[in-house]
Formats: sequence, structure tokens, C-alpha cells
Amino acid sequence: MRFIYKNSKVPEKILKKYSIKISVYFEQLQEVMDRNSYDYLESSINCPFDMHTLTKVINLAEKKNNAKLKYIIVIGIGGSNLGTKAIYDAIFGHFDILEETRKPKMIFLDTNNPVFIQKLGKLIENTKDKDNILINAISKSGGTTETIANLEIISRIFLKRFPKALDRFVITTDYQSELWLEAQKKGIDTLAIPQKVGGRFSVFSAVGLFPLALLGIDTKQMLTGAKLMRSRCTHNDTAKNPALQSAIILYEHYKKGIEINDTFVFNQELESLGKWYRQLLAESIGKEKNNHKKIINAGILPIVSVGSTDLHSVGQLYLGGQKDKTTTFVELKKNWTDVAIPKKRIFPTLAENITGKSVVEIMNAIMNGTKIAYKKRGLPFCEVILDEISPKSFGEFMQFKMIEVMFLAKLMDINAFNQPNVENYKIETKKLLK
Repeated sequence: MRFIYKNSKVPEKILKKYSIKISVYFEQLQEVMDRNSYDYLESSINCPFDMHTLTKVINLAEKKNNAKLKYIIVIGIGGSNLGTKAIYDAIFGHFDILEETRKPKMIFLDTNNPVFIQKLGKLIENTKDKDNILINAISKSGGTTETIANLEIISRIFLKRFPKALDRFVITTDYQSELWLEAQKKGIDTLAIPQKVGGRFSVFSAVGLFPLALLGIDTKQMLTGAKLMRSRCTHNDTAKNPALQSAIILYEHYKKGIEINDTFVFNQELESLGKWYRQLLAESIGKEKNNHKKIINAGILPIVSVGSTDLHSVGQLYLGGQKDKTTTFVELKKNWTDVAIPKKRIFPTLAENITGKSVVEIMNAIMNGTKIAYKKRGLPFCEVILDEISPKSFGEFMQFKMIEVMFLAKLMDINAFNQPNVENYKIETKKLLK
């Protein structure tokens, strides 16, 4: 993975000055890595090195998988499913509608939508063999309202259809949470989430590893990418640390009142990767108070754009509207494959300059044309170039972004790991449900 910031409008001298300001934090991260434990809020950076969890996950996936498996139902919300969905959609999910026979497919039940639940219920009722389905319910706290509600409904439908099918459930939650204890009583397999690894930082834990391993995705390669990026992103030389570079750039623009960050992907299958980062940035940086309990109402609004689709919907706003955004273009060095426009065309007089060109060539021209337009308009942007769509590339990107928000929070003097205001709606919801 490459990170390019030459058009960020943040000069080198600004990047260099922060290496001193944040030097103490490097020492803290080094201690986290040296201990190689889950004793720290930053402990998610140790997940890729946890071979005990990986072995347990792979063994359980092999136990639960079989030639009959058609559907993996992931019941979870937010950090419990967004990382898995990002990788699934990039590799398989975006094409599911075109590949009816490819199995297993992954179904994400992430909110309380009665129509979706009813249709999923019908699918379960029409299933012939319990081994066609695997249900993985994920809740870090073990008490997430949306997740438990969906789990109760789907469990009732599934167990009515297959009364002796508890072996087709796996529960992923904090060790000894109420959900963990209930699952253990019923003999349901459980996987633990490290207590200090928050949901939005948990994709390299059992949260993401187990469902991805069920799909046959090379989780070892994903963790290899994460390990390589951890080494780069904990380097105390700013010139060699892409996560710190990106954090400083976001922080410098934030200080100037630029409070929107657009992740602009040019492969539609990467949209969910942008949405995974949307949660990571929003929950980590959007805080009412700083570390000294002073009310500051901080935050950078993350949005996701898809090229070239969104150039025809919001491109006018981006290029002609307020200059209140930073943009990170995410692109691929190598695409899956390519197809070309025929030289003998059915409509030869239309868009004549595409004749004989490949689709990748056309998209690259659109992407580079967009960057030139941004540059001419004086709009700041960075570029992330992934080698390809692969588990290793996603491991790199996700580790890069998770460490980026840790640095950004440190610069902003806020806690990247809590989410106190999310509890506001949860408290009110529970009151209403009483």
C-alpha cells in the first residue's frame, strides 16, 4: 500500500514538527507492542499477532464448515459487522446478484427491519438441511438491543425448523458477558473478544476472523498485511509513517475549519470499506469533551463517495461548492481483470475516443481527470494505492486507518476508544421499551 500526500496542502515542515509533539505516544505504543497483551486501549494493534485466537478460529471454522453450507448469517451491528462486510463485499458480496451459484453467501442482519427479517425467516423455513446455515451472533457487550432482538427472532424460526440445531450457532462476545454465559449454558460454541479491543477496532479479532475464515478467505494473509503495516505505522520517523502523515494532514485542516473527510473509492466493491472507516473515524474522533473534561464538541464528518457514479450526483458540489472537505482517493494498482470496448462498435459515432480502450483504462482516465480537476480547484487530497483487492491489501489498509485515528485523537487531545454519547440513545431506548 502506498500513501501519497503531495496534494494535501500540508507542507513537509508541518509534518516534521509533529514527530516531536507526539514522541511520548510512540513510547506508549512500543510498550503495548512489547507486552503483546490486551492490557491497553491500543491493544488492537496486537490482534494480528494473536496466533492462539487465529488457531481457535480456524479450527472452529473447519468444524462448522461443510459442503452443504449455503448461508452464513451474521447478526451484529456497527463494529460487529462492518469490517467483515467491507472485506466480504469487496471480494464476493458486490457480485452476489450476478453469481447465484456461488456459495456460501453471507447475510448481514444488522438492524431491526421487519420486512428483511420476515424474508430471511422465509429463507430459513424453506431450507432443507440445518447444515445449509451457520448463524454467527456478535455483540461485544453481550446486550446490544438490536442484536439480541434479531437473535431471538431468528433463533426461534431456525430452531422451530430444526429443533436440534444449536451446533449451527456461534456466539462472539466478551468473555463472561451475559450472552457468553447463556450460550455456554446451552452448549453453543463461543469466541471471545479481548475486553479492551473496541468494536470498531476488532476486525482482526474473532469478530472478523471467524466469519471470513468460514468463507475460505485467507485470514493469515490479511493478518500478514496488518503486521507489515503496524511496523510502518509505529515508526517514529514521520517520513516513514503513513498513519501519522494522514493524521497530521486531517488535524491541520481541522484546525482551519475543514471538518469533512471524503473517502473516494473508484471501485464500487470498495464502498463498504469506506463505510467501515466512516464508523472508525466518527466514533473515535467525534467527542463532546477532551481528555481534560472540557466541552469542545470535536469531530470530523466522514463521508464516502464512489467513482464514477457519484461524480454524476455530488461532483458538482465537490468541485463548485464550499471548500470544506479533505479527500482521500482510494484506488487499485492492479484490478481483478479487464474488458475492452470493441473496435467494431454498434454505436461508432458516440463517445468516439473510447474505441478500443479497456474499461480499466477508461476508469483510470476518469479518476486521474478528477484528481486534476481537484488540483486546479485548489482542493486538498491524498491518495491511497492498494496493490489489489486481496486479504493482504485490506489488512494493510485497515491497520493503517486504525492507527491513524489513534494518532489523530492524540493530536486533538481526545479519547479515541470510548463512545460515551452512543450510550445516550441506548439509555433512552431501554426506558421506552420498559
